[in-house]
Order: sequence, then structure tokens, then C-alpha cells
Amino acid sequence: MVSAVAQESDAVGAVIAAVAEIAGPLRDRGSEIERDRRLPADVVAGLRQAGVFRLWMPRELGGLEAGPEAVLRVVETLSAADGSTGWCAATGLASNVVGAFVPELGARTLYPTGQEMAGGALMPGGRAIPQPDGSYLVTGRWSFGSGVQHCDWVVGGAVVAADGPPEVRAVVMPASQIEFLDDWDVVGLQGTASVDFRVEGIRVPAEHTLAPDRVSPWPAGPMWRIPLTSLLFPVLAAVPLGLARRAVSELRELAQVKTPFRSGRLLADREVVQAGLARATALIESGHHYLQVGMQALWQAGAAGQPPTVEQRAQARLAAVHATAGAAEAVLLCYRNAGSTALHQSNPLQRLLRDVNAATQHYGISAVGYEMAGRALLGMEPDPGL
Repeated sequence: MVSAVAQESDAVGAVIAAVAEIAGPLRDRGSEIERDRRLPADVVAGLRQAGVFRLWMPRELGGLEAGPEAVLRVVETLSAADGSTGWCAATGLASNVVGAFVPELGARTLYPTGQEMAGGALMPGGRAIPQPDGSYLVTGRWSFGSGVQHCDWVVGGAVVAADGPPEVRAVVMPASQIEFLDDWDVVGLQGTASVDFRVEGIRVPAEHTLAPDRVSPWPAGPMWRIPLTSLLFPVLAAVPLGLARRAVSELRELAQVKTPFRSGRLLADREVVQAGLARATALIESGHHYLQVGMQALWQAGAAGQPPTVEQRAQARLAAVHATAGAAEAVLLCYRNAGSTALHQSNPLQRLLRDVNAATQHYGISAVGYEMAGRALLGMEPDPGL
């Protein structure tokens, strides 16, 4: 008889295999995705069918609760094929952890089939007015809703308008009641359609809300012992790592065929290119390894029935920031060593450079994480955002 663990391992392996198949043809669709400023419907359907958005859903809801190694591999693979697809995959699978942190009754209504998808923004852009039946009347506008137009449920942070100390709750709203604004006009990760979205006076049941700073997960899995921010942010660093892997691949291919102006040697024969490619590779692999080790430590703590220590959380955040910064440097190295060829819209390197620098601006993997990690590693009171 096949054990439940073996079955789950096979299911995660099937997701990885399906993603590898998706990634092949996806590599040639970057210009289309960037032009349309959103993912094509068939790409989203393929990700759903592959089970990408079930990777971090509770087992009790039909999810897989996959470990860091598998999730990083999936996100890196998709990001190497197309940065916007990788970003939406990362934010989508990470957002589905909401099923573990709302009350169980609410989770089972949000995820009746296990195929549903959530997205949104935790920033407190809304106002929630408590109602006599315990629900909330929500009005607000939020920014950076990556992939929300493909979701079934949309999450937004809202300040509760009530007596007493201010409280921020995350409210989970039906996508059918959301107004999406066509305002995603940026230079990087254009295909994520990270638009603003708003609602006006919609009612949200109490069981579809949670307080991010004092969550009480109901599922039994070890990953639910990890604090919410420590769970959500590190996975985003897999996107720049995937982008950097693609950049190295593009430079390697170009180096075999390009002879620069006023040179009698191929790019591949130039020592500066050889050194640049090697440095980029080292930056990627060291960043990937540190990120995997940092995330694995969080999972091991959860498996032992304990929340991660502050130092473990700081190391995971630091690993994510370090991997992101290293990946951005690696892409720049590849871009510069490619010469003027990289300027053309037809060359992926210019898009990779824009995409990776867009990723570095996200709060969860930006340079501000160095300060948070350093503060914690010095034994000081950790920043609430850690």
C-alpha cells in the first residue's frame, strides 16, 4: 500500500513535471505577455491545472503543503521562462495560505474544491465597519494586486472602524464584487497586471477575515507554525533567481555566436565575458542555496512543533534579500557583457533587466530587509515586519 507521504510526494513531483512542460513554450511568449500587461488565460489555466496554486494550500483543503525545495524549483522554473508568470505564480500560491489563517468554517467556504485561488494586498487600504451580525462592511482601494484579475478571492487589509485600539484585519472578498482599475503602467514585470482594485460597501463575513499580527492557524501541518510574513516573503526571491538563470542562459547562447564590433574573437573567447558569466553563476547558486537553507530551517522548526526563533526568521529574510540583490547583479552582468545586442526589444536580456529591478522594489525582498535582519541578529527587539 502506498503511504500518504509517498502520494503527496508524487503529487508535488507531478506539479514540478507539469511546470517544466509549461515553461518550454512560455519562454517565447514574453513579448506577448508584456504587451497585453497580463497573463494569457491559457497560461493561468495551465498553472491551475498543474496544481501550482495548491502547493501552499492546507492538506485539509486539498492542498499539498510542499516544502521549500519544490516551491523554489517551481517558481524559479516559471520565472526563467517568463518573469511575470513566475511572479504571479509565487504571489498566487503564497496568497492561498489564507486558507490556513481564517477560521476553518470560512476556509471551507472559500476553498470548496481545492482549486480556488486568492491574491491581493495586505496593506491597510480599506476601512471595515463592524456589523451587528459580526460581519464587516468594507470600503477601500488597494495597490499592487498582482494577478488579482485571475483570482476567485481577493484579499485587502482594512482598518476596523470601532472603539478601542486600532486594528487591521485582512478581509477576503469575492473577485466578482471587485472593481479592477486599468492603471498598471510600469517598466518591469508588466505582465503581472498588478493593478489597483477597490470596493464600496461590500459585506464580508467574520469568518472570511483575519488579524495578520495575531493569527491562529487551524490546520495541523508544520508550515502553519511559521509566522505569516516569514512564510510569505522568502518565496518571492525565487523570482529574481529564475530571471537571473535565464539571463545566464541567454548570455551563454549569445557568446557562442556573437563577434563584437572591431574584434576578431567570439564573446565566449573574451576573458571579461568568461569572468562575468562565472560571477553571475556564483551569485545565483549561492543565493539559491542560502535561501533554501533559510526556508528549510523554518520548516524544520515547524515540524518540531515550535515556531521558528527570531534568528531563524531573520536568516530567512536575509537570505531572501541577499538572493534578490545577487540575482539583480547577475542579470546586470549578463546584460552588460552582451553589449549593444541586449538593447533590442527582441532580446530577452533587456526585459530580464527591467523585471529583476522591478522585483527588488517589493517590500518583502527589498534592501530594507537588511536592516530588519541586522536588528534581530544584534539581539534587539525585532521589527514587526520581520
